[in-house]
Amino acid sequence: MTKKYLIAFLFFSFLFSGDIAFAENQDLIKLRVPYTSEIPNGSWTKPWNNACEEASIIMVQGYYFGYEATTKKIAMTDMLPLFKIEDKIFGSNADTDAARTAKLISEYTDIVATIKEKPTLEEIKNELNQGHPVIPMLNMKNITNKNHRFRAGGSYYHVFVIIGYDDSTGEFITNDNGDSITGAGLRYKYDAIMKNLHDFNYKTKRADGIAKVLFTDSKILFKEKNDPKVYLVKHDIKFHIASSNVFKKNGWKWNKIHIVTKKRLENLKTGDPISS
Repeated sequence: MTKKYLIAFLFFSFLFSGDIAFAENQDLIKLRVPYTSEIPNGSWTKPWNNACEEASIIMVQGYYFGYEATTKKIAMTDMLPLFKIEDKIFGSNADTDAARTAKLISEYTDIVATIKEKPTLEEIKNELNQGHPVIPMLNMKNITNKNHRFRAGGSYYHVFVIIGYDDSTGEFITNDNGDSITGAGLRYKYDAIMKNLHDFNYKTKRADGIAKVLFTDSKILFKEKNDPKVYLVKHDIKFHIASSNVFKKNGWKWNKIHIVTKKRLENLKTGDPISS
């Protein structure tokens, strides 16, 4: 971790909460995913006007770290490196489809993303029940939101984070980074999302591809400086990795381990050891 990102990491440590990550009532789930707009600087200029993917990534990663909030400065600091990576490996940071977004997440961040084609409502809700935010690929042309800014005749492609659901109203609860006014905890009807799931299509330059979402999980690794034990962290729970063989078997990288204080580890709840 570079000095810049270590400072950002430590800055957020005081925001950490040890409460349960999600509601126990399975009719209503709302994960505490920190919100950021895709334009944290308030300006719809490049590259921020196409930053829905990057904003979604840092929201989900912040959730798995246990952050309760973010700031405009930190959001910009965390998003900027992602633009540069995309420009280098894809040639562009605009309209990043499911495959590219999953690659960016899994290979260049502390979380992992799995593409799910043609997901069902129950499959998405099941991920949320497990405490996993879901990133949908959407065509927003037929989804009403007066605060969205899409160019007429454009792709209408958009990505945000589904953070929960409410069966009593038939709504997903989202962090919609494209709505900088009411996007935090914004609700959309199940049908509005499920009927408009479409990946970006590079051939047509439209959001008319196959219905896809990204299922997410953590690969955040913590250890104390003077203790050899390494932990996998998922929101506010630490799971001791039982051995180096288990560590290697799961494909984790030694150079991705974050050195944290003893107090930081003690503030985490303890889950069952990972032994396979």
